[in-house]
Amino acid sequence: MTWKQRTSQHTPIRVETAAQVSMQTQTACAHFGLIPHNSSDTKSKTTTPTDRVRNQILNNDIILITGHSGAGKSCLLRGISESLKDHRVHIVSNQPIQSTLSIFDLLTGTLKDRLATLSHAGLAEPKLWARPFNTLSGGEQARFQLALTMQHARSGDFLAADEFCTPLDRISAHAIATTLRRWALRNNITLIVATAHEDMKSLLCPSLVIDASTDTSHTLPPTKTVPTDIHIERGTIKDYQSLAHLHYRGPKPATHTLVLRALRSFPRTMPSQDPILAGVLVVSMPTLNGSWRERAWPGHFSGQSKAENAHRINRDLRCISRVITDPRSRGLGVASSLVRAYLSNPQTPATESIAAMGFVCPFLKRAGMTQYTIVASKDDLRLLDTLHHEQRTPSDLINRPIEPGSLLARELLRWGKSRKIISPQTEPHKALQIIAPIAACRLISKPRAYAHVFSQGATRDEFRDG
Repeated sequence: MTWKQRTSQHTPIRVETAAQVSMQTQTACAHFGLIPHNSSDTKSKTTTPTDRVRNQILNNDIILITGHSGAGKSCLLRGISESLKDHRVHIVSNQPIQSTLSIFDLLTGTLKDRLATLSHAGLAEPKLWARPFNTLSGGEQARFQLALTMQHARSGDFLAADEFCTPLDRISAHAIATTLRRWALRNNITLIVATAHEDMKSLLCPSLVIDASTDTSHTLPPTKTVPTDIHIERGTIKDYQSLAHLHYRGPKPATHTLVLRALRSFPRTMPSQDPILAGVLVVSMPTLNGSWRERAWPGHFSGQSKAENAHRINRDLRCISRVITDPRSRGLGVASSLVRAYLSNPQTPATESIAAMGFVCPFLKRAGMTQYTIVASKDDLRLLDTLHHEQRTPSDLINRPIEPGSLLARELLRWGKSRKIISPQTEPHKALQIIAPIAACRLISKPRAYAHVFSQGATRDEFRDG
């Protein structure tokens, strides 16, 4: 054995370290023949893609970079982003956001734009929108960073995301991969993601896969949609009860005549994952009074006899009183699928529904129901007039104190009593605390009514005349 061969066997290996290294760290490394070395070059490493790979990226819309941890996926993603200097590239950050603003206020654009962005990023949970970034879980923070980047992307741009869906459970990852892919294709945005999860290929359905471990790439046949199996079947009230806590209305429906449930299955790459309850729909008996019915079905439920009107309502009409989707399955069309399934085989010729969130979640309209704006009641108009007189907005009922005995306080108490929210025995001060936020939500949300007619061989006009 030569002198060089003997020396090379015992030569320590230098490894990059932090700026300061303790004696304990040096001792631990020395046991394995490693010498900590502080490099002056703090720039992140990059791997420049070949011209062939770069051309493939420019000619594909969904690109997945795979490989085991440490294979160089992040380096390659940075190199690809730098090689696209002639294009707009939006990189999803993983740095914490230091802000006291709510995540909803950190976004820009119209109300509908922000809601759509949050939904596509897997944050269609209203209970999260008013919270600051630092109170979110790790997975929620990663999804919001994605939403924050998505809002700036425009047609023809590139969006790059490292460690895509890494901190998420695979049920949520499946939904986000589906919605993000749909968003990218719809908006003509090239999506480039890197992940070590082996199931992402079947979840994202990319057109180009780059393997950082083997430095190879291959294209895949185009796939129109990510396979998402939603099965609708008859359920029980227990299915509703398991998701009831997710609904924005606390009390359960007064009645129920039918429950449908949506079961969500997963790709074969997730064999251990059994189908989950993705959503429920509850059908109930309708109320006897509804200002929207005369516009939806003129004359049919508004005859001269109250007894006859009640008989027709109970015979011909049912109400979709609840539609709830599990947060892990939102954005996949579960709610619309449930409504369409019921409307295809309803219990009665006429179906109605009232949605306080109809403006921001128009799934009933997408499912085929006709939307009607609910005309404000006399009590609502009177309260709105009082707010205008006091130079306040409905939001002020939440944010600004109400002086007991004032005009606004008296009108709020009157409004609450007319809607039977409080009993006459409730103390005025306590009653105001109860009524004010309820009135604010009522006046801000502007509920929508929805109607639908199903009749084999009969038209809507024939039903109205019947």
